[in-house]
Amino acid sequence: MVEHLVWFRLNDDVTPEQKEGMKNALRALKNQIDGIEHIAVGEDFSGRSRGFQLGLVVRFASREALEIYGPHPAHQAFVNGHKHLWNDVMALDFES
Repeated sequence: MVEHLVWFRLNDDVTPEQKEGMKNALRALKNQIDGIEHIAVGEDFSGRSRGFQLGLVVRFASREALEIYGPHPAHQAFVNGHKHLWNDVMALDFES
C-alpha cells in the first residue's frame, strides 16, 4: 500500500461552507480516480499542526496508482478549483 498524506494551511477568510465544499470534493475523488483504495479527510483538533488545518490521507494499491493520481483530470480540477483557499500545502508519500 502507498499512503499519500497532505496538509492544507487555509486562508484566514475561508468560510465554513468553503471548507466543507473542499472536504466533499476531496472525498469525491475516490469515485473519480481508479487506484484509490481509501480517502480520509478532516480538520485538526489537537492544535499541534503548526497552522495546517485540514488533513488528507489517500491510500493507493501501488506507486503506479499514485503516479496516475497527480496529473489525473479530476485531481487537477480539484486543485484548480480550490487552490485559492489555501496558502500552503505539504505532502508526504510512503509505502506501508
